[in-house]
Amino acid sequence: MHLLTIVSALVCVGLSTQQTNYCSPSLCSNGGPHIACNGLTKLSASCGSGSQEFSLTAANQALILDLHNKLRSTIASGKQSYKTNAFYPQASRMATLQWDQELANIAAANARRCVYGHDRCRNTVKFPYAGQNIAMKWYYGMTFGVNQLITGFVNDWYSEFKDANPSVIAKYPSSWTGPQIGHFTQIVSDRTTRVGCAMVRFREGQYTKDYIVCNYALTNIINQPVYVAGTACSKCTTGCNSKYPGLCNQNENIVAKP
Repeated sequence: MHLLTIVSALVCVGLSTQQTNYCSPSLCSNGGPHIACNGLTKLSASCGSGSQEFSLTAANQALILDLHNKLRSTIASGKQSYKTNAFYPQASRMATLQWDQELANIAAANARRCVYGHDRCRNTVKFPYAGQNIAMKWYYGMTFGVNQLITGFVNDWYSEFKDANPSVIAKYPSSWTGPQIGHFTQIVSDRTTRVGCAMVRFREGQYTKDYIVCNYALTNIINQPVYVAGTACSKCTTGCNSKYPGLCNQNENIVAKP
């Protein structure tokens, strides 16, 4: 059995699904084309035989949310260290992440290409500054279940916490020369209220490749805080989440814009 590697990347940019014109230039102020403009509605022929798109069930979606919100709760509560005996600050108003099907549908338009890479634009009318995490795992002689893959991908993104620091949280840098940190900061962005993901499996030679795309309501915004530091949940106007300490209630009205 051979596990080869996991790779991941993040892009920083900065309606109903049926009615939105994704070819409208107004959706992509950062430049297009929009991935859902005449986007794929099924797997590309280049994915090859034996490829499949995973239909993420309600249970899969719940796992994605639970993984994200537990990690967000950890950092929002001031319990995440970045080095020995040094912790990230608490977050005063961090949203509880919820599922968004439109973001998931747009993520699928990327995943169905079976080509690892960020799209130039994935914005929606509601979320005009949408962010994105992607990752791919390739291997042979092994088998992985959907939940196992999801858990590995999300935890791998978050593991970048060890390479960041509170100054990054206070002001997302315009340039960064160290190891990747953007997946981690995307996960703990306090104004990121929604996420939607898609995942495919395809083969290349003897290798199986699993590719996930997660789109978020708000990307990392250069020169702005990833989250506002302060006593956990102290600025939440609707109260705190009892399941995920440190996060605001699900019905907190947080606008996912710069």
